[in-house]
Amino acid sequence: MFLNRIQRYILWQCVTGLILVLAIFTATILLVDVVEQLRTVGGDVELSPLEAVQLSFMKLPSLVEQTLPFSILVAAMIAYSRLNARSELSVIRASGLSVWQFLAPLMQLSVALGLFSMFVLNPVGADLASRFEQSRNTLLIAGGVRVDSSKSDVWLRQGDGNSQIVIRADSVDATGQVFEGVKMLEEGRVFADGRPIDRYEFVRRIDAERARIVDGFWQIENLVENVPGQPPQRMDNLAIPTDLDPDRLLDRFTSPNTIGFWKLPGFIAQTSRAGLDSSRFSVRLFGLTAMPVFYTAMGLIGALVCLRLSRLGGTSRLVAIGTISAIGVFFIMQFSSSLGASGALPPIIAAWSPALFALFASLAVLAYREDG
Repeated sequence: MFLNRIQRYILWQCVTGLILVLAIFTATILLVDVVEQLRTVGGDVELSPLEAVQLSFMKLPSLVEQTLPFSILVAAMIAYSRLNARSELSVIRASGLSVWQFLAPLMQLSVALGLFSMFVLNPVGADLASRFEQSRNTLLIAGGVRVDSSKSDVWLRQGDGNSQIVIRADSVDATGQVFEGVKMLEEGRVFADGRPIDRYEFVRRIDAERARIVDGFWQIENLVENVPGQPPQRMDNLAIPTDLDPDRLLDRFTSPNTIGFWKLPGFIAQTSRAGLDSSRFSVRLFGLTAMPVFYTAMGLIGALVCLRLSRLGGTSRLVAIGTISAIGVFFIMQFSSSLGASGALPPIIAAWSPALFALFASLAVLAYREDG
């Protein structure tokens, strides 16, 4: 747990490599995203370069979180290839340190970064991503551009062959199930001589404080119903059948990436109590808890390809193999997460299996090469 002087030196090499890689990645991300903001938002409203930079900084933590595994991979390659090129690895081996000991600083750094990403970077990134959407919408609205906000000024439509209902709500909660400030306009098909014709007429208007979708019905609370030729009627509750799918509404209004780590358990519990499918959010939660393992696997892959002595050659081929392997692990994780989100796999298995496989495979290769 406590590092000796040589291990602290190796840790410093890994940290400096990581700082270099993160600086390059961050500068590249900021440059590309600032240009993108000037192109998209600046194409609709007048946007200064400073405002574009501010918008990009709000997206930066979530983008850095996505690139951090590859940053660790490249940092490990830089650190251990540098040690190898200067023959320092040979001296370290001759001093009595095994491969497990001089890889321990990298593994501890990877675990620490995984915990930091899970506990700090992800919640901050999710919060700033939400602020980015609000700031972007504010700029567009101030410039006279109509914005389709996912959780405010919501418009829905339902109906069948005989009636159509247009629903407008001031806002919707995170589950996509509870709507505030609801207005409903219902129209019914006109019948002539007992046969339906291609014309609708106004049936009623409903103004409600709140409405929620439960078991195939709109459960409407504190409402006023207006029917032509009749005085307005105030009611406490009213149920209207609906064919809207709450799970699809949840997909429309909420993305797992917009909810931070600390809020995910409560959101999953709330979604499950509402009878909605929370698989996507469970996969996201378990995926975040697997980050320390995944980061460690990426670091070991990066280090493994740089342990071969430089004079023996073949280092470039090993680096290419390691890079392809890391990219393969990343795509396998994405594919496994998709299976978990669809319900084909249990969320914990979908999230943890690729990370554990990558870690154990790296350890197995390391043990075979170094311990015979």
